[in-house]
Amino acid sequence: MIRAFLIKNLLSADKKTKKRLKFFSELGIFFVLAALISSGISIFFENKLNEKKSRIIKLELEEFKIQEWLTDAPSRNLNNKIGKFNFDTIENYSFFNISKKRYYFYLLRWYPLTINYAIDDIELIDNDELKKKYNFKKIKDTNQAALNYIYAISDKLPSNKDEYLTKEEIEEIEKVFIDIPFKEIIFHLDQSEFNTLQINLFFQEYNSIVDKEKEIITKQIIEMTNKSTNAILYAFIFQLVIFSLVQVFELREIS
Repeated sequence: MIRAFLIKNLLSADKKTKKRLKFFSELGIFFVLAALISSGISIFFENKLNEKKSRIIKLELEEFKIQEWLTDAPSRNLNNKIGKFNFDTIENYSFFNISKKRYYFYLLRWYPLTINYAIDDIELIDNDELKKKYNFKKIKDTNQAALNYIYAISDKLPSNKDEYLTKEEIEEIEKVFIDIPFKEIIFHLDQSEFNTLQINLFFQEYNSIVDKEKEIITKQIIEMTNKSTNAILYAFIFQLVIFSLVQVFELREIS
């Protein structure tokens, strides 16, 4: 009798120990799975968020370029107008030994190289609709024509390595401009001024597009962050429900 009682107690104790071990094992598995699922969800959303953040950084770098041209383009046109005004002021003074053709040619020389830098930046922008709207191809063609015109005249000018021109050198330069039609210089100068205006308008509109895209991406980042938090919470609750149901069924089976 005593022996049977002891064996019964030992078996009962052994069953309780096994039950405890099983419960803690399942609890451990539950937390491990919860951690793995949470990590998987976090990695998935983190990759998506990194893509969005990379796009935001790229757009912010684009804005540096945009702001530069929103300043430089109007500044170039303003300098051109100031230059014309200055010549009108000094034109009647005999001690300024420069013809109107040569002076306006010098104003023209500043334009095409500046516009070329803008062309390089615009070509990197993936927006064919905006390029078509502001006739980007015509800007390139007319600017190249202005460059060719400047190079053609510059090749005729005498080379001078000194800082100051002598009277004889100035007279030689002025001779080159005698046979050059003033209307040709004005044509390229006005076209360059117009091209610079178009470049400014292009970057103004592109700036609005970039701002809107940044706003959309920022909202998407906030939404994805909320979805990530909710997904982890729902996954944990789902696992907790499954774990609880398993324990309930096991208790019923034991009963």
